[in-house]
Amino acid sequence: MIKKFRFWAFLFFLVAGIISLVFYATTIEKSYSDQTIKKLSDKLQAHVIGFLENNQVSTDSLKRDFSILKYEDLTPGFLNLYAFKKLQNNPEMQGLIVFSNRFHFLFARDKNSWVATYDTILNDTLTNWVRLNNNLKVVGRWTDTYNYFIDEVAINKTRNLLKKSGKQSLWKVLLHKGTSQKDFILSSNTARLKDGKSLVFAFVYDLRRQKRAFFPIFDLAHPIVSLVTPFEYFTIPLYSADTSSVSVKDPAVNQVSRLLKEWEKSSHPTERSYLFVQEGRKYWMHIALIPHSLGMRAVAYATTEKELKTMEKFKKNLYGYASLIFIFIALLWLLSLREKKIRTSRNSVSSFTGKPLGESAVLEILEKGESEQTEFKSSLRWDYREQKVNPVLETVILKSIAAFANGKGGSLFIGVNDEGEILGLEPDFNTLKKKDTDGFELHLRRLIKNQFGISFSTAHLEITFPEVAGKSLCVIRMSPSHHPLYLKTKNKNGNETEKFYVRMGNASQEISSLREINQYIKNRFE
Repeated sequence: MIKKFRFWAFLFFLVAGIISLVFYATTIEKSYSDQTIKKLSDKLQAHVIGFLENNQVSTDSLKRDFSILKYEDLTPGFLNLYAFKKLQNNPEMQGLIVFSNRFHFLFARDKNSWVATYDTILNDTLTNWVRLNNNLKVVGRWTDTYNYFIDEVAINKTRNLLKKSGKQSLWKVLLHKGTSQKDFILSSNTARLKDGKSLVFAFVYDLRRQKRAFFPIFDLAHPIVSLVTPFEYFTIPLYSADTSSVSVKDPAVNQVSRLLKEWEKSSHPTERSYLFVQEGRKYWMHIALIPHSLGMRAVAYATTEKELKTMEKFKKNLYGYASLIFIFIALLWLLSLREKKIRTSRNSVSSFTGKPLGESAVLEILEKGESEQTEFKSSLRWDYREQKVNPVLETVILKSIAAFANGKGGSLFIGVNDEGEILGLEPDFNTLKKKDTDGFELHLRRLIKNQFGISFSTAHLEITFPEVAGKSLCVIRMSPSHHPLYLKTKNKNGNETEKFYVRMGNASQEISSLREINQYIKNRFE
């Protein structure tokens, strides 16, 4: 499973590197500032439309909710609860305002609490506030000498403009307002109650929080954005953390304003790009249209030509750097695959001590008997029943080795019968030219090498000869193989065939079904 993950990780980063390289190669072509400013404007247009559509959903929802209410239902408690739920369901929303001929109401976020005002007497200089916790319990009260914007002049102007706008929302931008000098964007509309009376409401959004929506990827550090409504337009220089520090006499902002006025004078304004020079610097601006039903006509995006070229160069280099990084990571994953194989091989060798087991350790193993990772064989080639050499027994030893290697590995004791009785290797020694452990090991290793190859015999085997009760034993320790081992044998007709053995319990069993062999290999080796 881990091996598969490493392989797919390698493949993923390799493909990502190739794709990035293709993008790098295709963006090497000459790019023009008019094309770049349009791309940025289109991106901004899409995000502004999404923002306006979400606001429209909230507007329609409030109108439906209020259409079944009467004027006397709009108590401070009801409005607080309604506004609380509305803002909870719309995290991007900063506040809700409701005002009529008899009261004005504002509910807004304030860090980890909520603030609200419900005044029945309009006053241009004083506002009575309450602070609420998340259970809408009052935890504080005060009177503020600053009014957000709720005064007779602002309310009457909003009412008159809403009469002209019909069902469309009326948008307005307020820069550095309130005690915290925040920047707001408001969406006002009219709701009609069940008893026929109407009131004006407005959703309030923190403009600095909306900066992320207007500039989702922060392509430019110094953009100038203008929102054009049916009645007025607002130029928002969002290149400062605090818009109050931006001079209203900024020549570039003033030039943008003049161009927007010229654009509005045309009988059928369409999308358009402008190039102008201000204080020795070239500026590009693109005006993108907004659907009329959302309460805005257009959004304009402007910045310097130098910044556009810097951004294009950065994007171009970004693809190049990304391709190098992805390909480098792919190589690391490829090396990890190789390293894993090398490390496993080294671990399998380093786990062997090269020293024979002590007599007490051998006796302890023999006492436990055969298991999934331990097996006893009386001899390598001497047949105790027939009292002669039997080559078939050598194949039995090789079968056990293959079964251990195809499984979890294990230890094969030669010179011990099935009951754990120590027989020794002397009968085997007497069948060899060199009648000792050296001759035995040479013969055994030759059998293993001829059957499974020199790579397996050197990397996955340890052969030792412990002395127990005055007799020599052979212990073959095997680590799991990296690839399947097949035992080559001859059938009754003398034809060579391959068999696949695995360890099942305390016995070596053959898997004869090709389907089962493939499934085992897939689970064990792949």
